[in-house]
Amino acid sequence: MKEELSNYQLILSKLESKASIKQEIYRNTVDVFAVANKALSKLASRLHQDYTQKDPSVEVAYKDTHQFEAELKFSGDMLLLSMHSNVFNFEQGHRVYSSSYVRSNPNLSYCGVIYIHNFLADSIKYNRLADEGSLVARILINKEKRFIVEGDGQLGFLYEAFSEQEINEEVLTHIFELAILDCIDTDLQLPPYASVKDISLHQKQTTLAASGYPTGKRLGYLFKSEVQQNNNL
Repeated sequence: MKEELSNYQLILSKLESKASIKQEIYRNTVDVFAVANKALSKLASRLHQDYTQKDPSVEVAYKDTHQFEAELKFSGDMLLLSMHSNVFNFEQGHRVYSSSYVRSNPNLSYCGVIYIHNFLADSIKYNRLADEGSLVARILINKEKRFIVEGDGQLGFLYEAFSEQEINEEVLTHIFELAILDCIDTDLQLPPYASVKDISLHQKQTTLAASGYPTGKRLGYLFKSEVQQNNNL
């Protein structure tokens, strides 16, 4: 009986040290995601006002698509902002554990996650399910609303350690601006001619049935059977 009581007390202790903290981090992430939506919407309005008057053919539009998802369309690109509903910790040996900030309280390493993905706008428009997008960055938020960003380009090193202050709209706007620049600078590239020269009638019919060539910026484009083969590697 004493051992069972001890186990029960241990469960209560772990619920306090993990479950309650994760719920707090989830609430923080929801709050930050709301601010991120606001920042992205404002950025879209500014871009629409300042650029589409010069060239109306370049569409800039923000859309709140889901409780945990929003999108910014700018010309042929789509920036997808999404929040994961779970809370994570870093893998063993990650540099975050060497910081004095986390060593002072190991629970500070637990984080909620907001993702920034880049897809071609046509991938969404034509529902090309085989198309590939890329993760531009992810924003990690802990129980104190302090954050780390992992990503491409400048987003790979500007915010690599936990911030000294809470994340805010100004910082999120800067992150989105860098993400948009990365998307614009990453061009859609043609694959080598020889790699797409030969095609069977079945491949062509399957491709048309799937609303076009499966496409992604880093993929170029492939026939559907080739995409399936790559996915099986």
